Amino acid sequence: MRAHEAGAGLEVLMPADIRFPLERASGVQIVKTAAALGSAGTRTTLLVRQSDPRPTAEILALYGVAAHPGLRVRRVRVLHRKGAFAVPRASFLARATLLALPALRRGGTVLTRDLQLADVLLRLPGHPRVVYEAHAIEALMYSERGRLYGTAEAPDPRKRERLRGRERRVWRTAAAVVTTTAGIRDGFAETYGERPRVRVVPNGCDPPESAFTGLPDGEPEVLYAGQLYPWKGVDVLLQAFAQVPRGRLVILGGIEGEADTARVRALVASLGLGARVEMRGLVPQARVAEALRRATVVAVPFLRTAMTERHTSPLKAFEAMAAGRAIVASDLPSTREVLHHGQTAWLVPPGDAAALAAGLRQLLEDRGLATSLARAAHAAAPAYGWPARARVLVEVLEEIR
Repeated sequence: MRAHEAGAGLEVLMPADIRFPLERASGVQIVKTAAALGSAGTRTTLLVRQSDPRPTAEILALYGVAAHPGLRVRRVRVLHRKGAFAVPRASFLARATLLALPALRRGGTVLTRDLQLADVLLRLPGHPRVVYEAHAIEALMYSERGRLYGTAEAPDPRKRERLRGRERRVWRTAAAVVTTTAGIRDGFAETYGERPRVRVVPNGCDPPESAFTGLPDGEPEVLYAGQLYPWKGVDVLLQAFAQVPRGRLVILGGIEGEADTARVRALVASLGLGARVEMRGLVPQARVAEALRRATVVAVPFLRTAMTERHTSPLKAFEAMAAGRAIVASDLPSTREVLHHGQTAWLVPPGDAAALAAGLRQLLEDRGLATSLARAAHAAAPAYGWPARARVLVEVLEEIR
């Protein structure tokens, strides 16, 4: 069956406690998934916070998404109190639960990556159809929080156990579970036991619109797009780039005034890279696409942690594949679920600045190799396009219907 036929009659509610728009990867992933499901024939409602006065169609355009009859965006107002996170969070959970009830009674399905909301909904009577989309094992991510974000914060054992209890309940009672990597699926099964109806559905990208056109000419440019948290490996990328004699490094991500941005700027200065590194901050999705068109190499330099070993399904890698760009990435089990060394990417040991520098030099100096990797990545990209992702999600939704 064609996608729009397979999804016909399916009602999907996607609650996501995010600002709209949210330029971070999570915001892009949520909006693009909802739009692709709407285009696949479902009646999808994306439920987000009311946080911007602009019309919905204008905000969708920032993501490169056109208004579509299969996609409705419902923006809910939440209570706010200055300096308080718990109040707006509780307000969103309450509103989302109330709005989910009629959809569930009509036979609709809730698809959410919000673990706490999934847990709340699954406690309702009548075995509600809730599909949980796991992007990490949150109890593990919380345990590693201090290392991931470069803080001295020690995990609270009570909070960790609450997360474990929540994950156990959702894993055991959800109508289906979708994970973005096989490592997340296996980690859940090892921790909480096996269960039926689990599908691995990686994150995605806009599929290529044209044939591979080769790498750009001119001064070579290395691109990093993403947050500047320590575990993302931007510090190692800068140390590696200092050992690369030519080219420019463009960094998209980070918010002015935040500690991570200040840390990275200080490292750029200490390495004497000010003339060769450009930090542009968070930019709209359309500008990420523009930067990809100018890039020769895209860097995905994650550090090795218990979380990144198995949990990362980075949008930046899929977008680089669709753009037909050479990729140098950390060699992790999660990376190897998508990228293959010497075929679609050049993989290097994580956290090793000398090895990353050697990989960057290899691709910047050997244009034939870089072009071969970029062409193969471009050819593989449609399998990870948002439409392909939606088709698999529709199969999951049809199965539980």
